[in-house]
This record gives sequence, structure tokens and C-alpha cells, in this order.
Amino acid sequence: MIKRRSLLKSLGLTAALNPVLQVAKSRADSDMFNHILCTCSHSQIAVTLSTHAPLRGPTLHCGGAQAAGHQIDSEGKHWSFIVEGLAADNEYSLQVNDGGGEIGEAWPLRTFPAPNVLPEQFKLLSYTCAGGGDGFGFMGRQYFKPVEFKRRLLASALAEKPDAALAIGDHVYWDLRGQGIPQIGRKKPLLKWLLGHYLRWKFGEFDRSAEMIGTENEAVLKAIGQEQIAALYGTDFKSVPLFFIGDDHDYFENDDAEKDLVTFPADVFSKRAAKAMADLYYPTLLDRPVAGDGRLAGRLRYGRLFDGVLLDCAGGLTLGEDARLVPADVETWAIKTCTESSATHFAFIPSHPLGYTAGKWREWYPDVVAEAGADTVSNELLGETKGTLGMNANKYLWQQDWWAQHQRLLGVLAAKEGSRFMVSGDIHALAAERITRSGDLDLSERPVVSLLSGPVSSSDATWPSSARGIRAAVPTWLKAETLVPVTEVNGYTMIEVTQDSVSMHLRDCGGYDRSLNETGEVLRSTTINV
Repeated sequence: MIKRRSLLKSLGLTAALNPVLQVAKSRADSDMFNHILCTCSHSQIAVTLSTHAPLRGPTLHCGGAQAAGHQIDSEGKHWSFIVEGLAADNEYSLQVNDGGGEIGEAWPLRTFPAPNVLPEQFKLLSYTCAGGGDGFGFMGRQYFKPVEFKRRLLASALAEKPDAALAIGDHVYWDLRGQGIPQIGRKKPLLKWLLGHYLRWKFGEFDRSAEMIGTENEAVLKAIGQEQIAALYGTDFKSVPLFFIGDDHDYFENDDAEKDLVTFPADVFSKRAAKAMADLYYPTLLDRPVAGDGRLAGRLRYGRLFDGVLLDCAGGLTLGEDARLVPADVETWAIKTCTESSATHFAFIPSHPLGYTAGKWREWYPDVVAEAGADTVSNELLGETKGTLGMNANKYLWQQDWWAQHQRLLGVLAAKEGSRFMVSGDIHALAAERITRSGDLDLSERPVVSLLSGPVSSSDATWPSSARGIRAAVPTWLKAETLVPVTEVNGYTMIEVTQDSVSMHLRDCGGYDRSLNETGEVLRSTTINV
């Protein structure tokens, strides 16, 4: 086993040992900003921020350009800005002004290279499942890691100086199961009653018939967002463009399908809640399809060196004839983008992975945890699942056409000339594989790498082996070469892209066993080459 200090030295992190980037220090009460998150393209910068005190009509100054703030909330504490017409590959100093005076200190942010330029290198941070209450637990079990653990993990990643970052789904965990407060243990009446009363007391309860902003719902959203988003990021990422794509929990539901409960397709309330939380806390995707929901898909282009298509696999899910995890118009756009992209390296970045199954309902695959001889089963989250993962039974309400869409997406990616791979989240693990066959698609001559980026916040009860009784695995209809075994640990992946290569550095930050008192800093590292 590599010693921690030796590993940190090899990663260039020794300057941050006490602790990593000193992220444990308290954020100053005098800081005007509650949080700042930014993203960019080669010609635009988007900023979403919140403040401790209301602003009247702020503007964002960016070099010689500026943009008026768009007020998101009813109090004047949450604002978004988009600055256009910027020079490519240029570092700008960003400054918020309000009423003629400067608010806080300026900070730097660099735009991406122009689409026709071939940069020498690009470093991309990727992670998933960063949401969850601060160390939330019950009856001796912890569901999510404390925010201090998560901040140290992300600080370890920031110490590697990425050029951009991917936050792939599950930025918030607040599963309502169609009601006003979370229904953890909904089939266990005492647990449901106790947790329901506690969460209602601490955060409030949603009114599913009311608007999200300007009603009591706004206070509930902000209470959740403050704990799970603002307290985690603060202003730490303000100089790193961060790309958010949603997944099931961001719609305030787990992807459940049981005879008395089906949580998707997302209903009106779920879509409004997801949009309101996203608008309040993280920046919009600047490069995206023209039609449809502006947060269901986006594109991260770094000159001609890298091109990545981000896909939300929950918010546009459909059932029935021609069922899809990704809406038809978004799929058409993604395929067209893949086919026409001239980038040296191309990636699909779906919120739910191609290449892995945990027996969940909303998967591309029919695999389910069941005992031999079973007919049709559903795997309830945090239930008492028995059996093995595979195709011993039918998965309740699983859609055959989801697999058809899987084959279309994987097929077009596999056929693309040059370097191509997939990066995703959702399944709480670090892992990587080369897919050599998918149904009737033979990829043995040019396998496609699929990466599980690593979660940030998972704890005792949220690992698949605990929540579902099994670890994630390769689906029955696929064949794959394991590059990094499925490992249930928190962590992240740093993807280093050059003109000639792609290297993925999978960082293991532990957190599986609380008795080890791990801090969130890097413990082990594995590197693979695509």
C-alpha cells in the first residue's frame, strides 16, 4: 500500500497537507458571498451566486464587458449572470458591483480555447453524487458523509489544478416519494414518522401545488440547498468552470418502480423543483440543444482537443412505445454532435452509466436482483433484497426500448474515428472497463472505455451493497474487460487529455468504513490509459 505522504508528493499535493488547501478553515463571516459557481465556453462566462445580504441590482464586470444580474429568488440574495462576446483562452477578472460599489473581491476565470484551435493539454475533474445532508444518519447508520469530509475531498481535486470540472448528477438528496417530506423507510412506519417529523422541523415541508419561488417552498429549497450545495462549494470553485448535469435525485425522487409507487417520468412538481434548485445554485449549460429543457443536455468543448456531450438520464425519461432515458430530440442532437465533431478526443457523459448495472429500475439493462424461479420483481431502495444480480426474473416496469436507445448511443460512439470514451456517475463506485461486446454490437477490435467517476458523499447506507444488497457489475448482455474493479469508495477522477493520449487517474478517498476515521483526502490512486 502506498503511504499517504508519498502519494500526495507524487500528485504534487504536499503543499496542501495541513490540511489540503486548508479547506477546513471557516469561511469568513464577513465574506459577502455565500457561494459562487461559474462555467464558460470560448466566448461566454456564466456565474450563479448567492449573498448573505440582499443586493439591489448587481452587475458582473468582466474585463471591458459586463452583464446585468438576473434575480432568481424573492429576497434578492440569489443572482445569475451571463457575459457574452469574450475573447477565447483569455483570463478575465470578474467583479460584482451593486449600486456603484464593488461587492467582495475580484476573482480570475479563463475562457476555453476557440473551437478551431488545438490546445496541447486539458485536465478535467469528474465526480458524482456530492449531495446529501451534513453527516445525516439515523439509528447508528450514516447516509451521507459530513460536509467537512466532502470539502477535503474536493480540495484534494482542486489542488491538482483542473481546467474544468464535471459534477455528474445527484447534487441533492431529498427523495419525496411523491409527498411533501422525504419518505426514507416508507414501509417502516416508525422510521418514517420519526424522520418525517425531524425533517419537517428542520427544513419545512413542500406544498406540491404551489409555485417554487415566492412561496414557503422557496424557504424549504434554500434550507436544503444551503446545506447540500452552498456549504459544500462556497467560493472554492469560483475559478474552475463547473458543468452540472442532473440525475434522478435532483428531481427530488429516487428512481423507484413498484406496484404502488412509480416516481418517473418526473411530474410537474419534480421538474419545477429541480429547475428552481438548479437556477438558485449552479450555472446554466451554455452550449446546449436549442429545443427542450435547457438543463437536460450540454456540451463541453475545449478547442479541438476535447468534446464532451452531457446527458441527463432522468428528467426526460419516458415509458411506453419508444421509451427512452434521454428524450428523442436530445438523442438526435447527441448523435449528430458525435458524428460531426472534429475533436481529437470525444466523450459521452450520461448521468447514468453505460456498462454497469446495480439492479436498479431506471437502467439501460434488464438485470435485477432476484432468487431463482422468481417471476417479476422490483428492488426497493433500502429494502430487504434477496438473490443474485442477473436475469433470474423480469424487472418490474423495465422498458425494452431503453436498451434500444443504449445500442444507438453506444453504436454511434463506437463507430467514431479517433479517441472516444464514456464518463458517468450515479452508481456509487470508482471503476473502469473496456466494453468489447454489447448485444449484437461487436466492439472487440475497438473497445469503448466506460468510467465510473467516483462519489463524493456516500456512507454506510448509500453504497449499492447496503442499499440494494449487491455491488455494481457488468450487465448480462455486455462483455467487458475490467480495468479498475468496482470499488465502493468515495473519490474522484482526474482526466488528463493531450493531443496523443487520455489518462484517467482514479483517486480513492475512502469513506466506506467510518471506524478508519478517513478525512476525505486521497489514500490511493490508479491510472489507466484510454
